Amino acid sequence: MKVSIVVHSLSGKTRKFADSLFDRLTSDGHIVNLTQLETTVPIKGGSVRQKMDIKFTNLPSVNDAELVLFGGPVWAFGPSPVIIAAMQQIANLKGKSVVSFTTMGFPLKCMGGNAALAWMNRVAGTQGAKVLPGSVCCTMLRNLDEQIATETGRIAKLI
Repeated sequence: MKVSIVVHSLSGKTRKFADSLFDRLTSDGHIVNLTQLETTVPIKGGSVRQKMDIKFTNLPSVNDAELVLFGGPVWAFGPSPVIIAAMQQIANLKGKSVVSFTTMGFPLKCMGGNAALAWMNRVAGTQGAKVLPGSVCCTMLRNLDEQIATETGRIAKLI
């Protein structure tokens, strides 16, 4: 299967999750493309509830992908506006399977992680994607590496 992973990460935590997914899916025999998003101007914070004009220098084409994984951090109790802007600008998700994943600092998924996934799933769904269950990994008071390994395995079994 052809898979595209599109990730926004500043701290490296969400990128670590994306790299884990890349390694696992590649070893499972899938053809995987990983893109870490780069914006034309640095975006170091914000909320999807604010109007932001976000442009990219490397927005990938996912035309050939059967599965697209979108990953980004939780910012202001919601998804990063960067990953949402990318999802909206890619705009050719019709008929593709989509899995969203996120990382967050707070210890409980109800403190922004669940809302971030719901928002990402809503954006993918409005573009006609088949939305599959996503993942949230928390860093505070948790072992991030163990969570990433568990969620990577769970996502790999979905496909």
